[in-house]
Amino acid sequence: MHFHFHLSRERASEGGGNVSLPLPSELSQDFRLLEPEKVRFRWEGGRLQMLLEGEEEWREITLVRLFPLSEPEGWLSVLDREGKEIGILTDARRLAPESLACVREELRRRYLVPQILRILACREKYEWVEWTVETDRGRTTFLTRRLREQVQQPLPRRLVLVDVEGNRYDIPDVEALPPESRRWLEEQI
Repeated sequence: MHFHFHLSRERASEGGGNVSLPLPSELSQDFRLLEPEKVRFRWEGGRLQMLLEGEEEWREITLVRLFPLSEPEGWLSVLDREGKEIGILTDARRLAPESLACVREELRRRYLVPQILRILACREKYEWVEWTVETDRGRTTFLTRRLREQVQQPLPRRLVLVDVEGNRYDIPDVEALPPESRRWLEEQI
């Protein structure tokens, strides 16, 4: 069973993005928390493997972010090759450096969410909006429906645009965008 807990914007903003999450007592029997000090990750044959100290080794695991935007390196569900949850890693940053590097590489491969650095153009076409943006992965163009319905705000000043194909584009800090980019964005929101 995956542990899903949704934060309100107010709760997320109180912690400044580093939110301490309570564990509902009714769920505490259904999942296992993995202690970072007892977990080791390594790459072998192109597969991420996990060794739990004093227990067993899993030769092929997958990591799933439970809070991909607000806790990108915390609250990671560790799944075996059949998709069954082994446990939840609450804070990957507490892992040994070699294990942390493996986890970060797996997450980088799994979650390709480009960050928008600059908005170059924004054109309305009927009920669509065509965006041309510069991201950390290069220049791209994508379409959204009415932006007010296709934007997520996981934290204050952070926006995530969702295109018509379900792809997400992250703006970590709206205030850090160049003035022209903010103007394009404000016209659509």
